[in-house]
Amino acid sequence: MKFSGVCIETDDAPLLAGFYSKVLQEEPLVEGSHYGFSKIAVYNPGNVTAAKVRNVWLSFSTPDIDALYGRLLREIPGIEIIAPPERKPWGAYSVWFLDPDGNRIAVYQEDEK
Repeated sequence: MKFSGVCIETDDAPLLAGFYSKVLQEEPLVEGSHYGFSKIAVYNPGNVTAAKVRNVWLSFSTPDIDALYGRLLREIPGIEIIAPPERKPWGAYSVWFLDPDGNRIAVYQEDEK
């Protein structure tokens, strides 16, 4: 079995898709109220309110955390940063922030080879 992606339910799919488009630097494929990225889909579940569970976070990697952090601050005014770039005790260099629905996102700097 292989992991193929994650779907985020939201009450405002266009807003969340716009946020992830800026974070991922990727335009979504749009099909009705569904917005698909390479590994993330965003959609409004229709006549039910999206679940507000906050016990999962999304994790990404990048070759340059500091460049990403600067870009996020420039391109997404008001982005809620949980933890600015910092070196963790176990060696990881990461930044944490929230999407507009309050989902946590962690981005780690890829290991230097």
